[in-house]
Amino acid sequence: MKVDAIIVAGGSSLRFGETDKLAAMLAGRPVLAWSLAAYAAAPSIASIVVVAPAARHRWLCDLAAQWAPGKELLLAAGGARRRDSVAAGLALSRTRYAAVHDGARPLATTDLIERVVAAAEGTNGAIAAIPVTDTVKEVRAETIQGHPERSALWAAQTPQVILRQAWLDAARMSDDDETDDAAMLSRLGLECRVVHSSADNIKITRPLDLQIAGLILRERGVG
Repeated sequence: MKVDAIIVAGGSSLRFGETDKLAAMLAGRPVLAWSLAAYAAAPSIASIVVVAPAARHRWLCDLAAQWAPGKELLLAAGGARRRDSVAAGLALSRTRYAAVHDGARPLATTDLIERVVAAAEGTNGAIAAIPVTDTVKEVRAETIQGHPERSALWAAQTPQVILRQAWLDAARMSDDDETDDAAMLSRLGLECRVVHSSADNIKITRPLDLQIAGLILRERGVG
């Protein structure tokens, strides 16, 4: 199955500091370049749509020429919310399914991308995720309200491969935002499969995360 990749790269990087985290250097290349290279190497990916502010588009073209040669690159302007950015990417997508990825998650491997795409085929979608290892509490007003059973909890990651039209139909039901694409599909009562990922597939949020990502790449023999 061939799918388009939607890489969301329009975040404000407020928790990272003054530096644009997607342009920060990680083991010799910008953070975003790692995602571009992984998706470019994935046989299931038809084209790559990067959703980012227009001011970044020239830089993105240069980045893709170096790290994603041979894959068609499409550019869309991001929105204020995650759902706006995903919708902008899906508007340029031409495949029945789309793989949505957070550009700040640079360590997703081509193998993981392929496994999530394969799991999604013939279903509503599939997401990368890992079982939660911490004990989680439901808290309101600084008071514990619930004690969810840990064995049933998974932490969602990207890629998330979803039926393009189902996502668009679900988005039309309400203008509310969602934190991920499986939650968007759940508005229609659609369930997604889960593909076991790795704790290495971290999201770069703080400067410390960049250092951790560098150590992970070094363990992989890359950095």
